Amino acid sequence: MWQYISNRLGLALLAALWLSGCASTITTEVTAFRQPEWQNDAPRTYAFENTAQQAAQQEVQLERTTYEQWLAAALSGVGFEQLPAGKARYLVSMDYDAVPGMVRVAETVYADPWYGPWGPYWGPYGGYGGWYRPYGPWGWGPGYWPPQTVVRDVPVTFASLRVFFKDAKSGKRVYQVTARNTTEGGSLAGVMPYMIRSAFADFPGESGRPRRVTLEVEKAKQ
Repeated sequence: MWQYISNRLGLALLAALWLSGCASTITTEVTAFRQPEWQNDAPRTYAFENTAQQAAQQEVQLERTTYEQWLAAALSGVGFEQLPAGKARYLVSMDYDAVPGMVRVAETVYADPWYGPWGPYWGPYGGYGGWYRPYGPWGWGPGYWPPQTVVRDVPVTFASLRVFFKDAKSGKRVYQVTARNTTEGGSLAGVMPYMIRSAFADFPGESGRPRRVTLEVEKAKQ
């Protein structure tokens, strides 16, 4: 077999690709906006608010309820308390989506010096599947093959989460945060807890300045 060491390098779009399907970390791009006069002051109380359309979607209510539980845990971590709607200062809503797509990736491949590009170097004529190059940079032997670039299309999932804070009395939106993630071979449920946690890392954050948050992937419980 042709043995090689590969170093995956991206094209322009690869800078935004995080392969969480096999990586030990997940990176999410987070952008927050807030009203200039809004301050993260007490009381920090909220209630969840769903639109009429969201409430009518019976088939996804369990999914949304689970995500709201994860969001409630993240809000608790930054000092917010969940109360009934009539007693809360803020009404918090969320929406999310995930769409499949393709990202073009450039893969730089380095050949093993003891193997040719079509098989191991056996004998003076390359042997089975070999490539005869008797004089390499180290004298007699298999020689040196320069790195090659292979371009391939990778199936990915583009996932996004948006969380909105609305003042319960005035109905005015005072804060919103968006988290976006691109994952190879992933799912919305798989990346949602990381997007939620990333959205509220360094809360409330600087308005209008995108930032990247990297979290370690939790190991599956046995």
